Amino acid sequence: MRCVAYGIYLSSQMLRTNLLLSIIAMVLFGAFGAALNVRAEEPTQSSADSAQPSFDLRANPEYCQKVLAKVDQLVSKELYSAEIAKNVWSKAKSEFNKKIIDSKTLMELDTSINDAVKKLHLSHCQFVTINDETFYFLHALFSRPDHKHKPTKMDYTGIIYGGAGLPANQVRYIVDGSPGEQAKVQVGDKIWTVSGEPFVGQANFFKTSGKKIAVVVDRAGKRVDLTVVPVYKDPYRSYVEGTAKSVRIIDSPEGKIGYIHLWAGGAESHDVFEEMLGTKLAKTDGLILDMRDGYGGNSLDDLDYFYRNPVGYPTFSMKDRAGHKVGSEMFYDKPLVALINGGSRSGKELLALSLKRSGRAKLVGERTAGYVLGGRLFTIDDRTALYLAVDDVDLGGVRLEGIGVEPDVLIPNPNRSVEGAELQLENAKQILLPLLKKPLPASSNIK
Repeated sequence: MRCVAYGIYLSSQMLRTNLLLSIIAMVLFGAFGAALNVRAEEPTQSSADSAQPSFDLRANPEYCQKVLAKVDQLVSKELYSAEIAKNVWSKAKSEFNKKIIDSKTLMELDTSINDAVKKLHLSHCQFVTINDETFYFLHALFSRPDHKHKPTKMDYTGIIYGGAGLPANQVRYIVDGSPGEQAKVQVGDKIWTVSGEPFVGQANFFKTSGKKIAVVVDRAGKRVDLTVVPVYKDPYRSYVEGTAKSVRIIDSPEGKIGYIHLWAGGAESHDVFEEMLGTKLAKTDGLILDMRDGYGGNSLDDLDYFYRNPVGYPTFSMKDRAGHKVGSEMFYDKPLVALINGGSRSGKELLALSLKRSGRAKLVGERTAGYVLGGRLFTIDDRTALYLAVDDVDLGGVRLEGIGVEPDVLIPNPNRSVEGAELQLENAKQILLPLLKKPLPASSNIK
């Protein structure tokens, strides 16, 4: 199976049409402390295809050589551009070969292989390990339509760090309803220690579900002590639940503003998104659709509710014997503003382009990532995998890779701060308020 997105998954329509989508998230780690010794035994596997103990973070030259050989084979045979694979990858592999083979830990191997992969200058190309949240998310995502990938759970916190040019320990976003949100972790926090050990990544949370974990962060130069209680669950499902839990209604004299954060694409996310639009958000007078950060994997049918004519979709309702009445609408014909940033990737960029071209929504925030290729997940062993761009992609003849979608209203937030994110949201609200309870312009393309 293939897929387009920064975090990716195929919606039901994607599955029906076999449109392929994908993702990449770059996370580099430095110090690694005692997390290295989660297992005492030395790695002994003789093949990259043989499973190592899942929580062993160490590596040796033989293991690194076999992983590199597998990565080389995949890039050479599967990358969408044979020319790039031959002319760019071969040089990058040679340049970083010694560094890769000399890696003593999975963290070093992650960094050294991704240093080579970055030379491709392509999205949807990422070497991931069990120390990366992306490793678990992608396996969970791809296990749904492709049973070659095992269903995956993790010690989930909903705290996502690094990437997008940020320090590896800086919190980039927090999924709604997650243990991280409940612990009051904030965007911009820099994680110092977890359970008294230097922060290295997901490894700090191995086998911690249900336990109170001490996390120390630097918040604007001040030490803050927090307690996080991870939960052992499917990460993709957690993002879907995050979309449902993000819903809120903002009252104003002009009317009711709905808000929803679309954290990822895919069939389950699509269904929850439409359920929220047809129920909790149906009676609002306008909507802020937050597509910042998270993963992609969206298809254009995620926007169906926004383009439907109410005449063709009468409100559906049911009443039971006791007189209790419930109903839902299968359209949303109110004003719409969408939030985007450099973390809006792949499938979300398709949505952003459609909303902008059609005039259905104003885009507020920052240019999207320009990460729009078709990717596929290749499992290497129990500890590592390669996400690889296997298809080039365009939308209506427009190639967004390396370009992205520009906002209608630019509100920069280069440091990914809480204040910057709130400023973007406030601007979206101010743009929406004058539009409430007014007919949509003809350019909105509702037919």
